[in-house]
Amino acid sequence: MDRSEQFQRIESEAQRLGYLYAGLGPQVEGGREHDLIYDEATGSVLKFTKPSSAAFVIEILDGRPRLSNGDPIEYLERIALHEEIFGLGSSFVGIGGEKNNRRIITRQNLVKGKPAWWPDITKMMVNDLGFRKLNGNFGIGYVDSYAYVREDVAVFDMRPANVFETADGILIAVDSIPLRITDANRFVFQ
Repeated sequence: MDRSEQFQRIESEAQRLGYLYAGLGPQVEGGREHDLIYDEATGSVLKFTKPSSAAFVIEILDGRPRLSNGDPIEYLERIALHEEIFGLGSSFVGIGGEKNNRRIITRQNLVKGKPAWWPDITKMMVNDLGFRKLNGNFGIGYVDSYAYVREDVAVFDMRPANVFETADGILIAVDSIPLRITDANRFVFQ
């Protein structure tokens, strides 16, 4: 099933279940993957994928992890995996945007804090979450991004713009790009 068919199926199901917000779009232009609505009343942010896009995912090509445009289902799996690792409080809201340019909408708790320092990001990932730092980021995310791996998952695009330190000193990761490690792709990270 291609991206267009996935969007059509998700849109149809969203409409059936009351999760289709036709015409709803972002108020603020974001980064390369999402545009936003800040909802101070609920302490959250609505994140809209770019029109007719499902943000980025990691795939293994020629024995290396590569950044690629994700299909809607891959993107929703990415959000679920990020939640499994970091427990931020992200959730699927629905489908919005214009008829021929649908956007996937998720809600994420609004993180207030300052960008984390590199050593603190590595300490969180290695000491607290059991990852090891990869020697390179395979060109995934931004040039300054770090990548980490453990037996079950690899996480890319970890950098101060995606990890915040709260006033209580707690580190919170947003917008990581995780990949589930399987028997088929484990060799890449050994």
